[in-house]
Amino acid sequence: IYLFANNTEFLLYIVYLTLLEGVPSHIARGTNLIFFAFAGISALAIHLKKRTIFPLQVLVLTIFGAVSSLIFSQLGNILDPEIPKKVLGSVLILAGIVILASLFRKEKK
Repeated sequence: IYLFANNTEFLLYIVYLTLLEGVPSHIARGTNLIFFAFAGISALAIHLKKRTIFPLQVLVLTIFGAVSSLIFSQLGNILDPEIPKKVLGSVLILAGIVILASLFRKEKK
C-alpha cells in the first residue's frame, strides 16, 4: 500500500486509461510497468552513484522476487481471468482510501 500511496499519479493514470480512454486493463498496467522499469533504471543509477545499494538486500530481494514471480505466473495460468481484475480493483480502491486518509491527516496537522 505504501508504494501506491506515494505514487498517486500512476494510479490515476491507470484509472484514466481504463475508464476514460477505454484502454484494456492489461494494456494500461503494461504501460505503467514500462514506465516503472525506466524509473527503476534511473533510480538504480542514482543509488549506484551515491553508493546506497546494499548487496545482501539486493540478493535477498532478487531471490524472493524470482520465486514469487514463478509462483504467481503459475497461479495466473489456473485462475479465472476475472479474479486478477477484481484483486487489482480492490487494491486500487484500498490505495485510494489510504491516500485520502493520509491527505486528511496532513490537513489536520
